[in-house]
Formats: sequence, C-alpha cells, structure tokens
Amino acid sequence: MPSWFTYDQRQLLRDAAEGLAGFNVQQLIHENVAAATMFGIDQKLEANKTLTVLFYNMGGMDAEATVVRYSLIDIPPKKTAPYIEILAEASRRDIGATDVDLALVRLLAAKFDALPEREGKGSVLANVRATKRL
Repeated sequence: MPSWFTYDQRQLLRDAAEGLAGFNVQQLIHENVAAATMFGIDQKLEANKTLTVLFYNMGGMDAEATVVRYSLIDIPPKKTAPYIEILAEASRRDIGATDVDLALVRLLAAKFDALPEREGKGSVLANVRATKRL
C-alpha cells in the first residue's frame, strides 16, 4: 500500500481484502516497510552493530523513500532478537518514473538536435514517431 493513501483509501483496501478476497487483515503496512521487513529477515546481523538502509521505490506516478535501521537486541538471559526501526518515511505523488522518462527523452532530444548534421533542422521532438522511439 502506498504511504500516501488516505484513511478512506486504506479502509477501502481493508474492506476489499476482507470482504472480497476473504483475508483476515491484521494490519496494513506501506510497501517500503514490507520490503524493509523482508530485507531484515534475511540479514545476518552482528552483535553491537547496526545497519542503516535507504529503501527507494519509484513507481510510475510516485516515489517513496524509507530509512531503516537494523540491529540486534538482547533478551535475557542469553538470547538476541533482530530489531527493525523505521527512522523516516517520505513520498512524493508528483514525481515518478513517467517524469524521469520524459526528462530523459528531453535530454536525449537536446543531444540529438545538437549534432552537427542536424544544424538548421527542427527539433526531433516535433516528430511524433521519433519521439516515441526515444
């Protein structure tokens, strides 16, 4: 679930999972937190050491980042357990892979248009087929 979902969107997701799919929903977590949890399960941490990781998820229309710290905690008498701490989360709904694609197309078009053999010709962006190929 994206971190920017509103309460109503979260409730709709929960209702669909329980009512339509028949799941018993215990808790909803963000996509990056789910990825961070799975990453933490696979880690072999050393005592008295921490590992801090940035999880970055760029979707088609949004981007999310989560900073997570992994460590071991002592459980008396002689046990340890992994500890996952979410330090920060941020998301932007106005920046996504589509925006990056468009920026790359503009950059490539500018480089292409600057070639000596293109001097005096219009921008490649004026040609729909050429723009799609970029």
